[in-house]
Amino acid sequence: ADQLLALVAATDLDRLIDAAFHVLQTTVASDFVSASYRSSSTGMLKERDSRGRQYSPAFMRRYVELNPAIPLARASRGVKVLHTRTGLPPDGELRKLPFYREIMQRQGWGHAVALCFWGHPPADFPVFVTSVYRTEGRHDFSQAEIARLESIHPFINHVVSRLHQRDTAQSAWDSLALTVRAGAFGLAVLDSSLCLVEANGVARRLCAAWIDGVSRGTPRSLRAWRLPPAVEQACMELRGEWQSQLQVNPDAAVLRRRSGIPHPHLPDVTASITMVCRNESGLSEPSFVVEFERIGKPDSSAPMLQRLTTAERHVAMALADGRSNQEIADRLTKSVEAVKFLLH
Repeated sequence: ADQLLALVAATDLDRLIDAAFHVLQTTVASDFVSASYRSSSTGMLKERDSRGRQYSPAFMRRYVELNPAIPLARASRGVKVLHTRTGLPPDGELRKLPFYREIMQRQGWGHAVALCFWGHPPADFPVFVTSVYRTEGRHDFSQAEIARLESIHPFINHVVSRLHQRDTAQSAWDSLALTVRAGAFGLAVLDSSLCLVEANGVARRLCAAWIDGVSRGTPRSLRAWRLPPAVEQACMELRGEWQSQLQVNPDAAVLRRRSGIPHPHLPDVTASITMVCRNESGLSEPSFVVEFERIGKPDSSAPMLQRLTTAERHVAMALADGRSNQEIADRLTKSVEAVKFLLH
């Protein structure tokens, strides 16, 4: 009871891990336990165990790449317990796999049960995983032991969900504060799944201008918020860049910004995106702040830009954003020669 109380009272990731280790080792006999955290849609990037070992990002990349249980978790969103009997092939086949040689033997275990936690709102991949292990040669975990582990899942899940929700909300507010200080006017805050958290009236009106062609004929009061495809794609690209950076350095700065996304038909309407994930948090996913704005004066720049083709307009907007020819080519997936031609 004391250990559960300490678990529920945990206020940060380190306290959560330490308390979870104590609870797990009391619940079932094991040789050691571990916690994997700071996950993204590409896998878990950090891990530490009760023996004081921490594993490098390179090891965790290999772990995610080789682990046969990872596809099972991704295909079973919300799964609570994964066991080696269901997540790994039979022993004879397992010993032939690189996962056995590079991961299991290196960490020193033959049997494991993992408890998966998805946060609130649920992420696309567990935000926190804690596992119990027994060394090779010892008996496997019984169904009764697995049932006992399942019985403590709600207690750990309560804390994980609370911390995840707090960190996600804090990320959104950090993003909003950052953008407000920059003097933006039309603001919309999105969560890690690109669902709307909050938007002011200007952002809603300008966002509606992006999709007005699709929504025309629908009463304005019935129009639901919808993220323009170009903005959604830019958010996904920023998230992908962040995930790639995490693979190399989990502690790298994760503030990213994409400016001057032009509307395909309304040249005076643009959007900018700021993606923020709290660097000190082990559970939060990135949030996004989208700034919608009108550029220039409609009686000068807009008619001028209207005379350009869509491709010319995109190149012009990227150039006005301070991009080099090579950066414009990379951003618009064109060759440098094509960019020069459009600029000419």
